[in-house]
Amino acid sequence: MTIMPSKKISFELKIFTGLAVPIYLSQLASHATGVIAALMTGSYSTLDQAAVATGNMLFWPVFFGLGGSLFIVTAFVAQYYGANRNSEIGPLLKQSFWLCLPLIILVSIYLSFADRILDLFETPIAIQAITKSYLNGLLIGTPALFLFQPLKSFSEGITRPIPITYINIGMVILNALLNYGLIFGNFGLPELGGAGCGISFAISSWSALFALIIYIYFSKHYQEARLFKGFVKPDFKKISEIFKLGFPIGASIFVEFGLFSGSGLLLSSLGEATIAAHSIAMQITTMTFMLPLSIGLAAAVRTGNLLGAGDFQRARFSSFFAICVAVLLAVFNFFILYIYGAELASLFNADSKIISLSGSLLLVAAFMQISDGISFTGQGALRGYKDTLTPLFIMIIAFWLFALPVGYSIGLTDLFVPALGAFGMWIGLCAGVILSSILVFIRLNQTTNKAINDKNFKVF
Repeated sequence: MTIMPSKKISFELKIFTGLAVPIYLSQLASHATGVIAALMTGSYSTLDQAAVATGNMLFWPVFFGLGGSLFIVTAFVAQYYGANRNSEIGPLLKQSFWLCLPLIILVSIYLSFADRILDLFETPIAIQAITKSYLNGLLIGTPALFLFQPLKSFSEGITRPIPITYINIGMVILNALLNYGLIFGNFGLPELGGAGCGISFAISSWSALFALIIYIYFSKHYQEARLFKGFVKPDFKKISEIFKLGFPIGASIFVEFGLFSGSGLLLSSLGEATIAAHSIAMQITTMTFMLPLSIGLAAAVRTGNLLGAGDFQRARFSSFFAICVAVLLAVFNFFILYIYGAELASLFNADSKIISLSGSLLLVAAFMQISDGISFTGQGALRGYKDTLTPLFIMIIAFWLFALPVGYSIGLTDLFVPALGAFGMWIGLCAGVILSSILVFIRLNQTTNKAINDKNFKVF
């Protein structure tokens, strides 16, 4: 890749800062609800902490697997906005809302079988009872989560991520207050333990959706899209196009989230202490993961805008610039986890055994950081190009065909070494992340070169 002048680098950094920082804060706010639930239930009881963690491992991979299909809307909006075709954004969003309906139904059906899934993984009965109550709250909040995503994509796609950040911060504050009341029985509310986290989640999710709808309706920056002008019937061709491009994104997210959550369910037979340690490590690494994820989301917007404007050379530069930024920040994450992993784990649980195990898992996670930065930032840039199917195949190969067998064999069998439990499972996860980063980087290089050299390359 040709080295660009420092002025272009400075300009790109300014653009990325304006996009990535609000997106990062928004992602942190979204994840903070899970962190707050883990912190508060850990103070309440390890049993409730393990139950909520188990519910999250069941719910979030499936939600992101299906809801991730809507992430492609950001790329559509970004390209329309870059090409100054704003009037086409509203009809697109309305079709994405139609797509939300079957996705909501599918998740609801899935959650109705949660008890059978818990039985399949031999989850302790005491944990199952709390997990089921917690999932009931998530079920109520599910429609709000799905409907929020197209509106979020709308705002970010037209380079206005800051309103999403404010709304998510408000959601976190509301969620924290409700958790404090419903877990411990404060503010005159009933003491529900882990089950109270589900109710808090449902209320805060719907509140965030209504707040975003009201803001978009009254803000002048969104009016050209004509989102609230007239009723639009389902256009199955457009819905199919959104789903065809978006499903691989959701499936890719499911593959990685499913790997971490599935590994946790596999480890659940080892008891509540192992579940708690695994979930604590996941909560902390998800926070560090928000950096490459946010840069990837910013890259999807930036490359989408540039492709819509027909600037393919700049789009390639922007894609690899995003990876450079992600890698630099990943080095910071590495040192945080490597040096302070056990101290961070101690914030979630006072049990020395759980802290020790969580600390060892975070030591392994430290070595994932740079690879995560390359992999998810690269995937974000590829979404801007609407290249979504190949990254899905990469995730399947790296995680399910490589990482899971390695982790399972080292962690839960004596096939190669005496079973290492959760530590061995995380070694397999780390190996999968490294492999995915290599394959994504190769694919991004191919796709960006093709856009420049292929005269038949299609943007819309």
